[in-house]
Amino acid sequence: MKIFVAIWLVLLLATAVACQPEPAPPPKIPTLDPPITLRIGLTDSAYPIPALVTNPFSEYNDQIKLQFIPGNDAALLADLQHGQLDAVLIHHLPFEHGYWFNPVALDGLVLFVHPDNPVTDLALASAQAVFDGEINNWSQLGGVNESIYLISREAGSGAREIFMQRVLAPARLDINAQIVAGETAVQQTIVANPLAVGYGMAGGQGAAKPLTLAGIAAAPTELANQHYPLSVPLYFVSSSEPQDELRIFLGWLQSDMGQAVLGQRYGRVR
Repeated sequence: MKIFVAIWLVLLLATAVACQPEPAPPPKIPTLDPPITLRIGLTDSAYPIPALVTNPFSEYNDQIKLQFIPGNDAALLADLQHGQLDAVLIHHLPFEHGYWFNPVALDGLVLFVHPDNPVTDLALASAQAVFDGEINNWSQLGGVNESIYLISREAGSGAREIFMQRVLAPARLDINAQIVAGETAVQQTIVANPLAVGYGMAGGQGAAKPLTLAGIAAAPTELANQHYPLSVPLYFVSSSEPQDELRIFLGWLQSDMGQAVLGQRYGRVR
């Protein structure tokens, strides 16, 4: 009898287990599309831009990733033309370029000297005379009785093109000027030589000392109202009018939020 009861209980348990429904499958985890990466060419004269905008823009839109590719203006425009970049941020556009462009900030071309140099201000005419070799001693500008050591940017640099057109023309650059590639190299070369003078963009200022022009400093407020004599736009340039993610990024740069971020080092355009 005991054996019969045991067998009956085993069969009853097996039947109960067999009648249980199949366990529900785990819920599917929703898959998100990976972020879209925008390849943005960046003139080396605006190297602070990534540190300024990357995190604030990511907080605004985490589905668009920004990849900044530095270079000089000529090389970046060539890469844009060949479809290797989605857009570029540069200071200078060649004549009859055919690109779509819009300013996102205001920068300024600045003359830089060693921090210990007593000279603090130049007129544009004096700047031209320095770089064409007519003025070749710091004593002619109120400095020490030593020769001036000239630093200039490489061909293809937007800063060089602006300097040639707005400061040096119609004169020619002194053949003794040292040519260096990149905004950082200009700053480092000047800091290493107390007698050096070079040029670059205000937004990319490093350890070298900026000179005022006709008593006006290239501060963000003076750039924004274009009182600084060599104010220049920072352009957002693309092959055609931006669409989709590229339009979102440009819209953010020109929004109040983006302008507040850029305004930490640049003049606002709105």
